[in-house]
Amino acid sequence: MAAEGVVKDVGEIHARLLDHRPVVQGEIKCFIREFEGKRNHREEERLEAVLGHAQQMGQTIPACTMLLEDNLAQVTANLRVATSMCEKISETEEKMAKADPLKNRREGRKQEWDAFMSDQFGRSAEVDREHEILCDKITEQHRLKEELLKEGKVSMP
Repeated sequence: MAAEGVVKDVGEIHARLLDHRPVVQGEIKCFIREFEGKRNHREEERLEAVLGHAQQMGQTIPACTMLLEDNLAQVTANLRVATSMCEKISETEEKMAKADPLKNRREGRKQEWDAFMSDQFGRSAEVDREHEILCDKITEQHRLKEELLKEGKVSMP
């Protein structure tokens, strides 16, 4: 029996010293109560803010739709006027392009003139080359005559 008493006493000491479940459970319950209390107020504030935004949107949306209905007709009319003006400008430009028969003739004459000028530049370059060759020949002839004069083989007239 003494052993039973010792085991019982050891069990009680062990439970008091090492078994912290009742203390931990109490702390957990206290923490949960505090957390839920703070969270409930926060959630309540958030829901009130959302409700305020929803009410504000409920007032703003009808006003926006009224403004849209009022101004949509005017904007549509302005767009139609702008579109018709653009179409008229486009038609006028097309008529001017078709009504200018001289334009094709001008372009043809410009092409002919460009071809003529390129041909003239080619001929000018050829004449310049021939002139260069003739100048070189004359210079060579003068040099030869001077050499002959120095040697005394040709007399001066």
